[in-house]
Amino acid sequence: MSFTTAQRRAHYDDFVHQVITLCAVTSIRADLNSGCGRPVAECPRMPEHLTRHIAGFGARRAHYTVAGLIARNRDLPHEQGPYQPEQVTPAAEHTARPATAPDTTATAPAGAVPAPGPAPAPPAAAGSAARPWRSRPDLGTHLAIAVARYGFKEAVMTNRVKILTQLDTELLHPRLWSLTNHLNSHGAARLDFAVLLEDLAWWDHDRLETAARWRENYFLTLHTLSAKEH
Repeated sequence: MSFTTAQRRAHYDDFVHQVITLCAVTSIRADLNSGCGRPVAECPRMPEHLTRHIAGFGARRAHYTVAGLIARNRDLPHEQGPYQPEQVTPAAEHTARPATAPDTTATAPAGAVPAPGPAPAPPAAAGSAARPWRSRPDLGTHLAIAVARYGFKEAVMTNRVKILTQLDTELLHPRLWSLTNHLNSHGAARLDFAVLLEDLAWWDHDRLETAARWRENYFLTLHTLSAKEH
Protein backbone atom coordinates (compact mmCIF):
# COMPACT_ATOMS: atom_id res chain seq x y z
CA MET A 1 0.00 0.00 0.00
CA SER A 2 1.23 3.48 -0.87
CA PHE A 3 1.29 6.32 1.62
CA THR A 4 1.12 10.00 0.91
CA THR A 5 4.15 12.15 1.59
CA ALA A 6 2.33 13.70 4.55
CA GLN A 7 1.54 10.27 6.02
CA ARG A 8 5.14 9.14 5.68
CA ARG A 9 6.50 12.28 7.27
CA ALA A 10 4.03 11.98 10.14
CA HIS A 11 5.27 8.42 10.59
CA TYR A 12 8.92 9.55 10.64
CA ASP A 13 8.15 12.08 13.38
CA ASP A 14 6.13 9.54 15.32
CA PHE A 15 8.89 6.93 15.00
CA VAL A 16 11.44 9.33 16.47
CA HIS A 17 9.06 10.07 19.33
CA GLN A 18 8.50 6.35 19.99
CA VAL A 19 12.23 5.56 19.97
CA ILE A 20 13.01 8.41 22.36
CA THR A 21 10.33 7.03 24.66
CA LEU A 22 11.84 3.54 24.43
CA CYS A 23 15.27 4.93 25.26
CA ALA A 24 14.02 6.00 28.69
CA VAL A 25 14.48 2.33 29.62
CA THR A 26 18.22 1.72 30.00
CA SER A 27 18.16 -1.89 28.81
CA ILE A 28 16.17 -1.01 25.67
CA ARG A 29 18.47 1.89 24.95
CA ALA A 30 21.42 -0.52 25.14
CA ASP A 31 19.67 -2.88 22.71
CA LEU A 32 19.03 -0.07 20.24
CA ASN A 33 22.61 1.09 20.66
CA SER A 34 23.91 -2.32 19.64
CA GLY A 35 23.33 -1.99 15.91
CA CYS A 36 26.31 0.21 15.01
CA GLY A 37 24.83 0.99 11.59
CA ARG A 38 24.92 -2.66 10.53
CA PRO A 39 22.33 -4.37 8.29
CA VAL A 40 19.09 -5.42 9.96
CA ALA A 41 20.04 -9.10 9.86
CA GLU A 42 23.06 -8.32 12.03
CA CYS A 43 21.04 -6.50 14.72
CA PRO A 44 19.37 -9.32 16.71
CA ARG A 45 18.63 -7.20 19.79
CA MET A 46 16.62 -4.53 17.99
CA PRO A 47 13.58 -6.15 16.27
CA GLU A 48 11.53 -6.76 19.43
CA HIS A 49 11.54 -3.03 20.11
CA LEU A 50 11.20 -1.65 16.58
CA THR A 51 9.18 -4.03 14.42
CA ARG A 52 5.75 -2.80 15.45
CA HIS A 53 6.79 0.82 14.88
CA ILE A 54 8.06 0.14 11.34
CA ALA A 55 5.46 -2.31 9.98
CA GLY A 56 4.10 -1.22 6.61
CA PHE A 57 6.62 1.54 5.95
CA GLY A 58 9.61 -0.46 4.68
CA ALA A 59 13.11 1.01 4.71
CA ARG A 60 13.96 -1.15 7.71
CA ARG A 61 17.66 -0.41 7.71
CA ALA A 62 17.03 3.34 7.69
CA HIS A 63 14.74 2.96 10.70
CA TYR A 64 17.25 0.76 12.54
CA THR A 65 20.13 3.14 11.89
CA VAL A 66 18.18 6.18 13.05
CA ALA A 67 16.98 4.33 16.16
CA GLY A 68 20.60 3.54 16.98
CA LEU A 69 21.68 7.14 16.43
CA ILE A 70 18.91 8.34 18.73
CA ALA A 71 20.02 5.84 21.38
CA ARG A 72 23.51 7.35 21.26
CA ASN A 73 22.25 10.89 21.81
CA ARG A 74 23.27 12.05 25.29
CA ASP A 75 20.67 14.79 25.47
CA LEU A 76 17.32 13.07 25.01
CA PRO A 77 14.44 14.84 26.80
CA HIS A 78 12.33 11.82 27.86
CA GLU A 79 10.09 13.36 30.51
CA GLN A 80 11.32 16.93 30.19
CA GLY A 81 9.39 17.66 26.99
CA PRO A 82 9.37 16.94 23.25
CA TYR A 83 12.67 16.47 21.48
CA GLN A 84 13.87 19.64 19.79
CA PRO A 85 16.71 19.40 17.27
CA GLU A 86 19.01 22.35 16.89
CA GLN A 87 17.49 24.73 14.38
CA VAL A 88 18.71 27.17 11.79
CA THR A 89 16.72 28.57 8.87
CA PRO A 90 18.66 28.68 5.59
CA ALA A 91 18.48 31.97 3.75
CA ALA A 92 17.07 30.42 0.58
CA GLU A 93 14.60 27.72 -0.36
CA HIS A 94 16.23 26.53 -3.57
CA THR A 95 17.33 23.29 -1.91
CA ALA A 96 13.81 21.93 -1.45
CA ARG A 97 13.00 18.57 -3.04
CA PRO A 98 11.36 19.18 -6.45
CA ALA A 99 7.85 18.04 -7.27
CA THR A 100 9.23 15.11 -9.26
CA ALA A 101 10.48 13.41 -6.09
CA PRO A 102 8.46 10.50 -4.61
CA ASP A 103 5.05 11.91 -3.75
CA THR A 104 1.50 10.88 -2.97
CA THR A 105 1.54 7.77 -5.16
CA ALA A 106 5.19 6.90 -4.65
CA THR A 107 6.22 3.29 -4.47
CA ALA A 108 7.47 2.39 -1.02
CA PRO A 109 11.22 2.01 -0.50
CA ALA A 110 12.70 -1.46 -0.91
CA GLY A 111 11.61 -3.89 1.75
CA ALA A 112 8.16 -2.42 2.33
CA VAL A 113 5.34 -4.80 3.17
CA PRO A 114 1.64 -4.10 2.63
CA ALA A 115 -0.11 -2.47 5.52
CA PRO A 116 -2.84 -4.63 7.05
CA GLY A 117 -5.53 -2.04 6.44
CA PRO A 118 -6.20 1.67 5.91
CA ALA A 119 -3.29 3.76 7.13
CA PRO A 120 -4.23 7.03 8.74
CA ALA A 121 -1.28 9.22 9.56
CA PRO A 122 0.13 8.40 13.00
CA PRO A 123 0.20 11.21 15.55
CA ALA A 124 3.32 13.28 15.10
CA ALA A 125 5.53 14.28 17.99
CA ALA A 126 5.17 17.84 19.21
CA GLY A 127 7.78 20.48 18.46
CA SER A 128 9.62 20.41 15.16
CA ALA A 129 6.80 18.40 13.50
CA ALA A 130 4.77 21.62 13.28
CA ARG A 131 7.37 23.32 11.07
CA PRO A 132 7.26 23.04 7.25
CA TRP A 133 9.30 19.94 6.44
CA ARG A 134 11.86 21.56 4.17
CA SER A 135 12.49 24.39 6.61
CA ARG A 136 13.76 21.78 9.08
CA PRO A 137 17.50 21.03 9.12
CA ASP A 138 18.89 18.07 7.21
CA LEU A 139 22.27 16.48 7.88
CA GLY A 140 24.15 19.01 5.76
CA THR A 141 22.66 21.84 7.80
CA HIS A 142 23.56 20.16 11.08
CA LEU A 143 27.17 19.60 10.03
CA ALA A 144 27.47 23.29 9.20
CA ILE A 145 26.07 24.09 12.65
CA ALA A 146 28.76 21.85 14.15
CA VAL A 147 31.44 23.96 12.47
CA ALA A 148 29.92 27.38 13.15
CA ARG A 149 28.79 26.81 16.75
CA TYR A 150 30.77 23.91 18.18
CA GLY A 151 34.29 24.43 16.93
CA PHE A 152 34.63 21.57 14.48
CA LYS A 153 37.31 22.20 11.87
CA GLU A 154 35.75 23.44 8.65
CA ALA A 155 38.21 21.70 6.32
CA VAL A 156 37.71 18.34 8.05
CA MET A 157 33.92 18.64 8.11
CA THR A 158 33.78 19.78 4.49
CA ASN A 159 35.74 16.70 3.52
CA ARG A 160 33.33 14.54 5.54
CA VAL A 161 30.35 16.03 3.72
CA LYS A 162 31.92 15.38 0.34
CA ILE A 163 32.69 11.77 1.25
CA LEU A 164 29.31 11.00 2.85
CA THR A 165 27.38 12.27 -0.15
CA GLN A 166 29.21 9.89 -2.48
CA LEU A 167 28.53 6.69 -0.52
CA ASP A 168 25.96 3.99 -1.14
CA THR A 169 23.79 2.68 1.68
CA GLU A 170 26.18 -0.09 2.73
CA LEU A 171 28.97 2.41 3.39
CA LEU A 172 26.91 5.41 4.46
CA HIS A 173 25.19 3.89 7.50
CA PRO A 174 28.36 2.85 9.38
CA ARG A 175 29.89 6.26 8.62
CA LEU A 176 26.85 7.96 10.13
CA TRP A 177 27.44 5.98 13.30
CA SER A 178 31.03 7.17 13.66
CA LEU A 179 30.04 10.71 12.67
CA THR A 180 27.40 10.85 15.39
CA ASN A 181 29.96 9.69 17.95
CA HIS A 182 32.15 12.56 16.80
CA LEU A 183 29.30 15.07 17.10
CA ASN A 184 28.36 13.72 20.51
CA SER A 185 31.88 14.33 21.76
CA HIS A 186 31.21 18.07 21.48
CA GLY A 187 27.50 18.07 22.34
CA ALA A 188 26.55 18.79 18.74
CA ALA A 189 24.34 15.79 17.93
CA ARG A 190 20.85 17.27 18.30
CA LEU A 191 19.87 16.23 14.80
CA ASP A 192 16.43 16.31 13.24
CA PHE A 193 16.22 12.52 13.18
CA ALA A 194 12.88 12.45 11.34
CA VAL A 195 14.31 14.41 8.40
CA LEU A 196 17.37 12.17 8.41
CA LEU A 197 15.12 9.10 8.43
CA GLU A 198 13.29 10.26 5.31
CA ASP A 199 16.56 10.93 3.53
CA LEU A 200 17.94 7.50 4.43
CA ALA A 201 14.67 5.78 3.53
CA TRP A 202 14.88 7.18 0.00
CA TRP A 203 18.68 7.10 -0.36
CA ASP A 204 18.78 4.18 -2.78
CA HIS A 205 16.06 5.77 -4.92
CA ASP A 206 17.02 9.44 -4.77
CA ARG A 207 20.65 9.56 -3.65
CA LEU A 208 21.91 12.15 -6.12
CA GLU A 209 19.17 14.65 -5.30
CA THR A 210 19.45 14.13 -1.54
CA ALA A 211 23.25 14.26 -1.59
CA ALA A 212 23.15 17.50 -3.59
CA ARG A 213 20.74 19.01 -1.04
CA TRP A 214 23.02 17.99 1.87
CA ARG A 215 26.01 19.64 0.18
CA GLU A 216 24.10 22.80 -0.74
CA ASN A 217 22.58 23.20 2.72
CA TYR A 218 25.96 22.59 4.33
CA PHE A 219 27.67 25.37 2.40
CA LEU A 220 24.68 27.74 2.54
CA THR A 221 24.23 27.31 6.30
CA LEU A 222 27.96 27.59 6.95
CA HIS A 223 28.04 30.87 5.06
CA THR A 224 24.91 32.17 6.77
CA LEU A 225 26.01 31.28 10.30
CA SER A 226 29.57 32.47 9.77
CA ALA A 227 28.24 35.85 8.69
CA LYS A 228 25.89 36.09 11.70
CA GLU A 229 28.04 34.60 14.45
CA HIS A 230 31.54 35.80 13.69
